Amino acid sequence: MTRQRGVVLLLALVMSLLLGLLAASALTDAQQEARMTRILGEGLKGFEQAEETLSVAAARLPALLPGVCNGCQPPKHPHRLLGQWHATPSGYFQVQNLGMSTRATHLSDQPATLVRVTAVSRQVENRQVLEAVYALPTAQAQAPQRLLWRQRPRED
Repeated sequence: MTRQRGVVLLLALVMSLLLGLLAASALTDAQQEARMTRILGEGLKGFEQAEETLSVAAARLPALLPGVCNGCQPPKHPHRLLGQWHATPSGYFQVQNLGMSTRATHLSDQPATLVRVTAVSRQVENRQVLEAVYALPTAQAQAPQRLLWRQRPRED
């Protein structure tokens, strides 16, 4: 009878060990999932900040139009905020005047000024960068029209 009790005790200890390992594994998975959720949430918040900054910049375009830059490239490392940036509550933006065009989409041969806006979220960790090209019609007082946009990945 004591021999049976020893085997039962051993089986109970092994089962307890297996259940403990299973619980530890589940806890590790839950922590990983929580970390991934936090990272995705911060990325989404950064994207929303950059998008809001792009909207603010588009509204301010006629007043902030710089001189034409010939062959200018987009900011090299926008995640680092090097150079001249305008601040908003949601982020930072930079405006580049790409010159005049009569071939802007949806403007049917009207002359328009093409402007590149680079918007950066204010959030430092998981910072997001959006870049858009707008057409500002010169003949009429119209709102800027977004022609294209892209999300720029971090290139460090």
